[in-house]
Amino acid sequence: MSENDGLFLSEEARQLYSRFAMSPERTSVIVGSLFGDGSLLVTRKDRTPNFYENHSMKQLEYLKWKASMLGVPDGVKFRLMTQGYCKGQLVPYFQLRSHAFTKLEKTFYIDGENGRRKKVVTKEGIDLLVGSALAIAVFHMDDGEYNVFSNQVILNTCDFTMEENHTIASRLGSLLGGQIRVKIKRKKYPRLALSTRATDQFVKIVKPYIHPTMKYKIDQDITHRLDQGIVAKLRREYGKRPAKLIAEEAGVTFKEAQVIANRMGLSRHRGYVRHRDKPFTEEERSYLMKNYSRIPIREIALVLHTTPRCLYQLVHRLRQANRFCTIKGDWEEW
Repeated sequence: MSENDGLFLSEEARQLYSRFAMSPERTSVIVGSLFGDGSLLVTRKDRTPNFYENHSMKQLEYLKWKASMLGVPDGVKFRLMTQGYCKGQLVPYFQLRSHAFTKLEKTFYIDGENGRRKKVVTKEGIDLLVGSALAIAVFHMDDGEYNVFSNQVILNTCDFTMEENHTIASRLGSLLGGQIRVKIKRKKYPRLALSTRATDQFVKIVKPYIHPTMKYKIDQDITHRLDQGIVAKLRREYGKRPAKLIAEEAGVTFKEAQVIANRMGLSRHRGYVRHRDKPFTEEERSYLMKNYSRIPIREIALVLHTTPRCLYQLVHRLRQANRFCTIKGDWEEW
């Protein structure tokens, strides 16, 4: 078995990566970085692309790992930033000039209307991203975050247009088998929000390639983020005592206690689904109309495997369609 068998997510990706002079691992690191924090700089005098990326001091070890993956383990240097959000701070950076980056530079950059180069999402670029588990992992380590309470991966993609964001969301969603929504942060910064299903598959794909210092971005165990006294109390008492009292004693809100208990697998199944995945049959409608005013609505909901609220809505629609009539307060079959 080839050492790259876990790297490629499709045979088409294997063939696509074989077109580059660099190894698939190094190409994947560059691709993931270009979707993330990395850039390929080109000057007028020297058209050889220069890969550049900087991070905060907290991500120094991660940047050293990336430099090592690109064949320059001692390539990380430091500079004092004179502008941007890190102005006045000493930050680590890494740069590497190589003719091997030329194909990637043509894939990820175009000349803008003002004459300045602009990073874009092309078909080949997105094919490279979704074809490599390592590229996706680097993208996440660069610009991703994880909400442990909602079990949701967020990818910050503000460098790209809304149309490009929807393209990335569509391709990633198809790969992960789950929904990915484009959301706007602070009314101007687009980002990709993965559904729970997409997040679970995402974590499964990238986990083997995540650097140790970035494990917190895929750590789905909520107990690692909480006071262990709260964890022990919930495990010991949740479901046996009123949740409001447990939350008050633990120093969290009632809603927080519910969310934490759900993420810890302590919540009990209610015995019915909140949303049906198929329409009501004529037999089910007949059962509802015969028993609507005779037995409690909750009992009808259990029989029909739905919620009381859903039944109220169905009754309203049937009333509008004149399929219910009332005689002395009782419902009769149409």
